[in-house]
Amino acid sequence: MITKPNILWIMSDQHAAHALGCYGNTDVRTPNLDTLAAKGIVFKNAYCNNPICAPSRACFMSGQYIHTHGIAGNQVQDYNATHPLTIAEHFQNAGYQTALIGKGHLPISWIERGFKHQRLADMADADPDNPLSIHYFAHLVEEGLADDFDLGTLYPPHPGASMKGFISPLPFEHSTERWTGNEALNFLENHRDTTDPFFLKISFQRPHDPYSPSAEQAELYDPESLTLPSNASDLFENHFEGKPGYQREYIKKKTGSGYPYRPYDPADLRRQLAYYYTLITVIDTEIGRIIDHLKETGEYDNTIIVYHADHGDFAGEHGLMLKNFGVYESIHRIPWIMRIPDGPEDRTYNELIESVDLYPTLCEAANLAVPKNLDGASLIPVIERNTSGKEQVCVEWDFPQSEMARVLSVRTKTHRLVYYPENPSDGELYKHENDAGELHNLYHDPACALVRLQLTECLLQHVSGFHRNIDFKTETHPTGPSVQIHKGGKQWSQLYPGLSSNVTDKLQHDFNPSSI
Repeated sequence: MITKPNILWIMSDQHAAHALGCYGNTDVRTPNLDTLAAKGIVFKNAYCNNPICAPSRACFMSGQYIHTHGIAGNQVQDYNATHPLTIAEHFQNAGYQTALIGKGHLPISWIERGFKHQRLADMADADPDNPLSIHYFAHLVEEGLADDFDLGTLYPPHPGASMKGFISPLPFEHSTERWTGNEALNFLENHRDTTDPFFLKISFQRPHDPYSPSAEQAELYDPESLTLPSNASDLFENHFEGKPGYQREYIKKKTGSGYPYRPYDPADLRRQLAYYYTLITVIDTEIGRIIDHLKETGEYDNTIIVYHADHGDFAGEHGLMLKNFGVYESIHRIPWIMRIPDGPEDRTYNELIESVDLYPTLCEAANLAVPKNLDGASLIPVIERNTSGKEQVCVEWDFPQSEMARVLSVRTKTHRLVYYPENPSDGELYKHENDAGELHNLYHDPACALVRLQLTECLLQHVSGFHRNIDFKTETHPTGPSVQIHKGGKQWSQLYPGLSSNVTDKLQHDFNPSSI
């Protein structure tokens, strides 16, 4: 009898592809991911379909583009449009024991219907009135460390209020990375009592900002030893000359702060990069612990493993950190590593692939029927028969907080076009054959007029059904204590003085502080 393969789906948040050893970065240390790549497959040209968290994650979960699933922004807790058959629910229906550990940042209904076992870490997934619905935060409350929670918006005088990296007061043993690793190991250990295959999604919250490693880890990298990307000159020397006007204006106003973060100077950029690399190395360590457990328990040889990020980060490119500033290669391109039992080893593919391709790929790799309503294409033919990938991959981004509310981008094997519907005269066009760092904007170059027109047509064909299912400009945001801790700069002790321990049994959605 053929045993169904397990699925280990590992996602990180905001990990740029150029910040990984097996992608050619000799500064960052990622030995476990590098080993996974050597034992499996690397897709060098993998791209997300959206450059921010929730919409991108929805593309992976649904196998659908933004204009199909309709999730365009990050406020998705109560999203109640038509529920797609998510990849987790599909595998659960096929007899898999499904689990989500870490950050979901998806509609609550998607999480609840898709994952039987949940251990959540991000306040984006919280019941607005119940911070303790987030298991990681409840863990910090139990340990008396709730006021040191720093995975959200921080306000002065906090050292991270300017979006600059800092050393977290949380001990490493209580960091979100170690907690996520421990919870994954607990699930895998308990799974040994069942004969069902597992579908385990482990979602690390970082290296998404804030860049706040623990004191035990903060000196892993010497900033002075780090090599800055060559296109850091875009900020320090070129001052974004030739780029859209809103970008040039932004970098004039923001120094040592902001989103994206504009460093004071190259030394400041190296310090931010050191913290960013530290978080990546810590995540790599936790991934190593999990893979070692699979080997020790005999599950490794029957487990499909995939690692990718939801989107990228400037991570030093163009002289910046963070994201939310157009669609550059460092934001659009993501790492994507796979290992399939009895599949190819140490193989690199240069085909263009995208987020929506994960769902049909895992289905075909696990001999599971591929639903018909997916926008993605399975990568198994590329892996097994060296068929061609896609001619182009696209980004759809609806960002009403910006003066450039909608941003659309298409990446082909040779070019990138960035199109701003609100200001179509101020776009971007880069020729990757001789400008991999996207420094020279050719949007208004007469010699490139035909290419620009052809790529614009590609975008129009792709997004012809793009529409908002939620009006993000008028929606009412929740204001409960979870939101206050996540986005309001409040501390647990300010909201609930005297409440610290013995709350494990209170992890219920009917949380009532007066009952503790």
